[in-house]
Parts: sequence; structure tokens; C-alpha cells
Amino acid sequence: MILPRSLAAGVGLAALATSAFAQSSTPSAEEIATLRAQVQALSARLEQLEAQSHAPVATAAAGTPAPVAAPAPRPTAIAAAPAPSTVDWSTGLPELRSPDGAFTFKPRMRVTTDLSTTFGSDFDNRNLTGTELRGIRIGGQGKIPGGFSYWVEADFADNATNVNNAFLSYSTKLAGRDLEVSVGQRLNDRGVEGGTAEDQVPFLERSLMVSTVGPERGAYGVGVSSKLTGSVWHASLSVTGDAISDGTNNDSVTLMGRTHWSPLKTEDGFLHLGGWAFVEDLTPSATISSRSLIVSSRYNDNLRLSGGAYANPKGSKGLGLELGGVRGPGWLMAEGGKRVVETAARDFDQDAYAISAGFFITGETPPLSSRTGTWARPKVLNPLGTDGYGAVEIVGRYDNADYSDNPTGGEGDTWLLGVNWYPTNNTRVSAHWTAWSVENRTGAFIGDDSGNTATIRVQAGF
Repeated sequence: MILPRSLAAGVGLAALATSAFAQSSTPSAEEIATLRAQVQALSARLEQLEAQSHAPVATAAAGTPAPVAAPAPRPTAIAAAPAPSTVDWSTGLPELRSPDGAFTFKPRMRVTTDLSTTFGSDFDNRNLTGTELRGIRIGGQGKIPGGFSYWVEADFADNATNVNNAFLSYSTKLAGRDLEVSVGQRLNDRGVEGGTAEDQVPFLERSLMVSTVGPERGAYGVGVSSKLTGSVWHASLSVTGDAISDGTNNDSVTLMGRTHWSPLKTEDGFLHLGGWAFVEDLTPSATISSRSLIVSSRYNDNLRLSGGAYANPKGSKGLGLELGGVRGPGWLMAEGGKRVVETAARDFDQDAYAISAGFFITGETPPLSSRTGTWARPKVLNPLGTDGYGAVEIVGRYDNADYSDNPTGGEGDTWLLGVNWYPTNNTRVSAHWTAWSVENRTGAFIGDDSGNTATIRVQAGF
């Protein structure tokens, strides 16, 4: 705080006087003159200091004050943009992604367990009850920059290990449609059931038609496959050899193509039309032994349909047709076909067909794709949890296979009724009952026979 200037002058004058009079009680004229001069000098100095102290105030009052620089703001941290998520759990298993999304990897897993019982057969050895680990499938798939993707998986079933899908694909656009070209081993595109993964077919086993009308190498072959997909149609073509083998014999060669079209598509459903064909060239060392077709349950190896043996086979060719559709929560599908086995002696016909249907009593849309013509997993409207109980589907099927053009070939058919409960998108519990009839002309169980098989399956697939 600054003292008033007059008070400061008085204090100074008092101090000087006290100093002077302290030395002599009666000052002389010379001392008084000296004292007066000191006081005047002090007063002048005080006036000078007072003028300097008022100068900034006067300047500020007379003009605009000089701008004062505002204090520099404190630097604040700039929030960095969050990096893209590198793990996606939306499908139940983690899908790993690089930060730019160019590389991905997703594990694949499937576990299937069955409890099966067969009764009513005239052969006691066919009346079996037991449990089976139907299959454990483990693998992975992912994407690579440049439009490439890969898929590798192995199946552990029937006390054996098999490589199923194992291929590298390239995807691009052709005239606005999706084109995929793959090299390696992958599931045949052969009908609705035949072109669908086992865990996504509405039934516990594929139909007798799928087992009958197909190349000798089975459902898989190593080679080149291509698929062109539009909004309501697709077409595929493949050239393949045998499935993965030991490399001790020449491969057979199979040319196979399929197309389907889903016309009359509305918000409530669509019509499905399709067809497929193949031509198979068998090597001279090939043999066609008696096919052993699953009739109802894979667990019961004593319950099979024998297709008969064929000497000196040269090749085979097959043709299949598809007709069905989806309407609301229901679906219907009919598939049939013929295979002709060419031998040195003559040609033999093999005929088969299947008619199947289903209905989701919980209102789900049947997961038959109008783009690919194959089944997928259903999208459960109310998954099992606090407020949900899952999806419930009623399914039925009749299928028939006839190998009787060959004197050693058999005949068989089945009637199936089942319930599929999907607690979530990735889980399924099924209870299916089958009434079957089989006539074999070769093997351990020759003659007409009929009976029933009931199977309960618990499955999880990702």
C-alpha cells in the first residue's frame, strides 16, 4: 500500500528536524539554512516521484490502454480416434481382424452328440441302442488382402479323421454379380440338401436321394470350383479329381454344374427352381463296391441300404431337379434324380427322390437362401434367456432309393417326423422318429425288413 505524498513529506521533515535538534538545543542560523535546503530537496524529490506514479494512470485515462496479451491457454490433450475393434464376437466365436480390416481369422467349431435306438427289426442285431459322438469339426477361415479368403477344417467322426473343406478362394465382381473361384477341396454344390453343411440341414442325416445321385468320389473333390451369384439366383461349375487321397492311383475326373432361380419373390416368401448334373470319368483301376447308405442313424452300422457292386466301371453321369419354396414360417422342397453307372457290360440306373417340409411354430423365417439355394442356420427371434425360449420347428420327410436295376442292388424308403428346438442361433436340440423299410440283396442282412429308429441330437456349431 502507498502512503499519501503529504504524509510522507511530513514524516521526512520531522525526521530531519529531530536529527538537527538532537545535536543542539539552540540551532545556529547556518544549521537552520542547511536544514531548510534539505527539506526543499526532499520535497522536490517527493514531487518528482509523485508525478511518475501518476503518469501511467493519466496515460490510461487519456487514451486506449495498450492491449495486454492474454495468457496462453493450457495445452489440452486431443482425443485420438478410437482404433477399429480387432475382435468381433457377434457370431459366438472371436473373429480377429487387423486394424485396417484387411486380414481376418475366425475359428470354426462343431460338436454333435446323438442318442439313438432302433427297434422292430426282424434282425435282432439291428435293434441297437447307444450313444455316439456324431462328429467334432474344428477349423478356421479368414480373408487376405486382394479379394482372397481361405477355409480349412477337419472332422473327427467314426473313429477316423478326415479333411473336409480346405480351399483358397478369390472373390470379385462380374457384370455386377458376385464371382467366386476356389482351388482346393470343398463340398459339392449338388442340390439343396447336398450343397448344405451337415449341421445346417433341417434333418439329422441327408436324404437317400443325396447319397444315391452323386459321383463315386463322394461329396468332396480336389480341384477348381466357380460360383456366380445374383440377387435371386446362382450358377456353379467345378472340375475336380478325387477327394484327398494317398497318391497311389490316378484320380477320376468329375465335371459338375448347378443352377437355381428363385422367381416370384415377395416379402412373404419365394419359389425355388433348380437343377444340377455331373459327368464322371473313372480310371481303369477304379472299382465301384456296394454303397452302404445311411437309412436313419449313423450310429447303427447294421441298418444300411446296399447299392450293389459294379464290375469294370467306366464312368457315371447324374441329373437332379429341385422344386420348392418358402411361405411365411413354412417351407416345402422336392428333390429327385437319376444316376447312370456305365460299365463294360451295360449301364445301370439308380433312382432316388425326397419330399420334405417344415414349419416354425414360433414364427421364424425358414433359413433357405434365395441367393445360394442352400440352407443356413435360422435366426432365432427370441433366444433362450430371461424373456425367450428359442425357436421350434416341425419337420417331415419321405425319401426313396432304388438300385434294383442291378441284380445285387437294394431298395429302401423312410418316413420321418421330427422336432427341432433352437435355443439360440448356434445351438440345436432335435428329436426325430423314422419308420424305415429296407430290402437288401447282398450283405449280412438280406431280404425285406422294416422297423423304427428314434434319435435325439444335441449340437452346437459356430
